[in-house]
Amino acid sequence: MDEKKLCRAIDLFAEVLFEGTEFVQREINQDVFQHISREQADLLTILKIKGPTSPGSLALIQNVHKSAVSNRLKKLLEKGFVEWDESHINHDKRSKHIKITAKGEHIMAELDSAIFQALRKLIDDADEEHLDSFIAIFTILKRKFKGDHTE
Repeated sequence: MDEKKLCRAIDLFAEVLFEGTEFVQREINQDVFQHISREQADLLTILKIKGPTSPGSLALIQNVHKSAVSNRLKKLLEKGFVEWDESHINHDKRSKHIKITAKGEHIMAELDSAIFQALRKLIDDADEEHLDSFIAIFTILKRKFKGDHTE
C-alpha cells in the first residue's frame, strides 16, 4: 500500500469529521438543540450505538473528566432522555450502566433527521456508484475498528 496515499486518506478522514461536524452545527435547525446541548447529544449518540454503558466508559469515549459526564448525565436524567439500566445494576451493584430511553431515542431521531436533511443538500448530486463506494469503505472501516479483520 502506498504510504503517502494512506496518509492523505487519514488526513482527509480527520478533516471530513471536523468540517462535517462544523457544517452540521451551522446548518441544522437549532430548534433540535433547544432542549439538549451538543455534548449531551454526543453522549446520547454513544449510548444509541454502544447500548448501556458505564459513566466511566462514557468519559473515556468523550475524552473528558468523569465529572463532566456526571453533569451531562444528571441533565439528561432530569429530562428523561436516559435512565439507569436496572438489568446491569442487579448483576453487579458496583457497576452502574446508563441507557437511552424512548424519549431519548425520539430526540435522537429528530437530530438524525435534521442532520440527514442538512447533508442531503451536499450529496444530492452524488451518483449511485460513489454512494456505494462510500458505504463499502465505511462498512470496512467500521468492521475493522470493531476488531473484525476478515474481508
